[in-house]
Amino acid sequence: MSLRGRSRTRAWAALGLLAVALAGCSSTSTVAFRCDAVVNEGLLLTIDLVQVNEGEAAQIRQEGARWFYSPLRQQLALRTRTLAVKGGCIQSVSLTPQKGYDILAIVADYRTAPSDRVEGLMQFRTRKEWQGQSLEVLVRSAYLTVQEAR
Repeated sequence: MSLRGRSRTRAWAALGLLAVALAGCSSTSTVAFRCDAVVNEGLLLTIDLVQVNEGEAAQIRQEGARWFYSPLRQQLALRTRTLAVKGGCIQSVSLTPQKGYDILAIVADYRTAPSDRVEGLMQFRTRKEWQGQSLEVLVRSAYLTVQEAR
């Protein structure tokens, strides 16, 4: 085989490897936000999407409403996607799962929220529930809910 033929073979092999690698990345997820007409008393609402492991998820739960002011949030900043939404929003983001982090934490910073409604401020989804999926986050006036997109 000539030098030129070997170069082409190598190029095709490299393209094949690249295609296989990219196929493994097809687990990108879409998170769509749909907001009520008025949320967070008319103020912008900060929402964090954080990829974490089980221990970190437990720490976030423990922080509760203090999450947005905790040192833990700063420690996880590289795995955090922060959004600001307002009433009437329709917005989507794409997330690519990061290796070693099996939980997606969705945390909202409402100005006021019922103290008995912590689950409405923090939602957690396992990798199986969000990787490669389309999720819809319904942003209500003082809480949020997450469901699989239809």
